[in-house]
Amino acid sequence: MGPLVLLAVGCSTSTSPQPDSPSSSASWPDASDTTNAACPDTAPVPSDSVPVAVHDFDKKSEWYGTDDLWVAKPRLLDHTDEREERYRTKYASITLDAQGRATDQKGAPHVDVERLNGSGSARGSTGGFATADGDRQWWPTVINFPEPGCWQVTETLGSTEVRFTVHVAAR
Repeated sequence: MGPLVLLAVGCSTSTSPQPDSPSSSASWPDASDTTNAACPDTAPVPSDSVPVAVHDFDKKSEWYGTDDLWVAKPRLLDHTDEREERYRTKYASITLDAQGRATDQKGAPHVDVERLNGSGSARGSTGGFATADGDRQWWPTVINFPEPGCWQVTETLGSTEVRFTVHVAAR
């Protein structure tokens, strides 16, 4: 099997107002890849609207989120030899307290993954609350996709919901 491409596009929903997010100008997949038509590209939250604790976690990452739930734009996609979970991505989810600090007090976000360009779902999960370098705290999040396609990921924490779309393409 050849290299794989992962595209993540996103949006967030909650009861609070959101900054406008213009469409991203991501150049991949290749213009000849018509499978992306069902996965419209939506830009992450503008950097200046990302909370300080989230931005400080990883200044290079792009983020989807709102209120107390923030999700790093997935960038890595591994091909596995597993028959049921052939493609895997890993990323950070961060939950914030009322003061805007990372916390585990609200519990882990719940991850749902549904295919948009066909039927089916994928398995998403969060690991235990992790700490590194003294002050970096997050929920390691993994999604196992059974096959290429357009997948909508919805993370929820209480009434906060963050959605983004992942385009998994075999190349």
